[in-house]
Amino acid sequence: MRMGDGNRTPEQIAFEINTIREQSGKMLLINAVEIGRRLTEAKELVPHGEWLKWLTESVSYSRSTASRLMKVFREYGPKLMSDDGEENPNVASMHHLNYTQGLILFGIPAEDREQFIEEQGVETMSQRGLRLTIKERDPAKTSAGPMESIPVERITVRPKTGSVERPVEKSHGDSMKYDAQYAMHRDNMLKSYEELLKTLAALNRIDPVRKEANRKEALKIASNMTETLKIYPPQIKTNLKY
Repeated sequence: MRMGDGNRTPEQIAFEINTIREQSGKMLLINAVEIGRRLTEAKELVPHGEWLKWLTESVSYSRSTASRLMKVFREYGPKLMSDDGEENPNVASMHHLNYTQGLILFGIPAEDREQFIEEQGVETMSQRGLRLTIKERDPAKTSAGPMESIPVERITVRPKTGSVERPVEKSHGDSMKYDAQYAMHRDNMLKSYEELLKTLAALNRIDPVRKEANRKEALKIASNMTETLKIYPPQIKTNLKY
């Protein structure tokens, strides 16, 4: 499986990880694999001795959480993703599992895992039910340990510079309408960004020069968008002196 094109930076990888996390409050296994892949890539790039600092400041992960996500990539990546980075349709039973289910399934040997998922209908099972089923399958094994301590809160995005509380507003029709429109545009933007990354990765395999030109253009567009959003709508300037 490809780990990068040599031009990537830890900052770019951190942005991709945070984008994937923002797409859903409930992390799917396939998203955990993608994050684990990028964490594995980043660990190769981050200078020696700065890994924990990078995790904390860039993606808000502890060392143990990052280790679990990289293990998810090692365990499920070869199954879920093909060599060109596309989803593998031959393991449909795994595509709708969530991150915590994937961790619990470490209690099943890798060679038996796919058959177990299909036979037990793991996708619809609760975490407790899945743990009990695995324990009944082999009483000598339990799902205690790392997979017991993965609350959803630990994989949500946290702002680096303190929490920002939204002002309390009276609920009315216009507010709800525009808030819904914002959510729609936000989700479309995140989805489009993910597709853009896939397109650049595909283009890189056949025309790296063109890929690099497109990447620079996309980076310029994204940078301009970021600058615009720092204060929006813009503050009104007048000649009045106070």
